[in-house]
Amino acid sequence: METKRLLAGRLCLAIGATLLLFTSCKKNNDSDNEITQDDAADVMVQAVAGDSGGFALQTETSARVAGRTPLTCGQTRDTTFSGQSLPGALITWSYDIQMSRSLTCDNGVPQQFTFNYTGHNTYDAPRMSSSDNNTVNLIITGLQPAATGWVINQQYVRNGTQQSKIRQRRSFSSTLTITGSNIVVNKTTEKIVSGTATLQFVGQSSTGRSVQYGATLTFHGNNTGTLVFNNGHTVQLQW
Repeated sequence: METKRLLAGRLCLAIGATLLLFTSCKKNNDSDNEITQDDAADVMVQAVAGDSGGFALQTETSARVAGRTPLTCGQTRDTTFSGQSLPGALITWSYDIQMSRSLTCDNGVPQQFTFNYTGHNTYDAPRMSSSDNNTVNLIITGLQPAATGWVINQQYVRNGTQQSKIRQRRSFSSTLTITGSNIVVNKTTEKIVSGTATLQFVGQSSTGRSVQYGATLTFHGNNTGTLVFNNGHTVQLQW
């Protein structure tokens, strides 16, 4: 078992609020107990954004672990690592992850890393706070020395409770499933440069009412992305 402490100051060059630009994103219901699409968007954005310790940062960290601490063919290793925001950050967050990773080879040539991990995540942002547990299955290819980026495919499931700080200030629970496809992390910068993901949000209000919202995320590099809901509503992300 090896233990690593990864602070946000080493993982992110800047800490800032996630920028949300909503395009004609309206509520489905004015009821105080209804989880709206805006609520789901806030959860999705914070679960993804690097400055909340979310999917993007954890994906980059997994690639970094694969690149900096290589395994021998067939080897499996357990790793525990954690991260947290810097003191005074606008968005405070932390995560603790227990990871098992292994290297598969073909005739002695590395082919892919397989990561399986569970963890606990929290964040406190201007629009939303959350406490979640997550389960991740992740495969990294592009291990050849000539490849400029690691290629990551994964399923990231996050279960927890949220407290909105705006609109009707709703409290609710949710499950967010993010399925990442061909997400490329540059080997030099160790940052996401491209890739897509599908997001499925299932939320349950305090009255037991359930709602579902789906969206597609496209990464553009430079800590930016576009989240497009199934009904066409769009959110631009920057972290």
